[in-house]
Amino acid sequence: MAPSPPRYDRWPVAMQYAMRLRGALLPCGPGVRGVGWPDTPRVRLAAIAGALAGGHVAALLTAAWVWGAAADPGSPLSIAKSAGRSRAHRASDAQRYELRLSPADVAELGEFGVTTPLRTILDLLHLSPSFGPDERTACRELMTLAAVEEEELRQQLLSMRRPHVRLARERFREVTDIRGPALP
Repeated sequence: MAPSPPRYDRWPVAMQYAMRLRGALLPCGPGVRGVGWPDTPRVRLAAIAGALAGGHVAALLTAAWVWGAAADPGSPLSIAKSAGRSRAHRASDAQRYELRLSPADVAELGEFGVTTPLRTILDLLHLSPSFGPDERTACRELMTLAAVEEEELRQQLLSMRRPHVRLARERFREVTDIRGPALP
């Protein structure tokens, strides 16, 4: 098993700053990564490890960024924890969501988790507070990454029972530019 990327968020801010000036640390979202560590999903998760405390996982646009499907993780970061009800509450460093997450919805990369590409697409369609070009592009990139066909995603949206279904179906049309039959 490959070694885990270092947790630079545990270093004093002055040391992080000095190492950035020396070129030993590079920006990675709101955090940093070592110059010798490639920009991978696992390293990106380590860069935001401070926000993932308490069993939280990267979600929504932040998860899309972890997978390499978004240029920016969003501000604030979006994180989720499994719960009985889906509701959001605001914290100073991250937007926290309580979602019904099954083990199949979360990919564990080292010591941290991120929602799977398919789950990330569905959450962006259903829950994203805004749905602009970044979210549309992230959904398209994640569809490619997860090898999800438009028709497969369309069928899943038709059969799912989640809050904001109508909104998700409208957003799906924006993502896929379907000009054929509309979703009910």
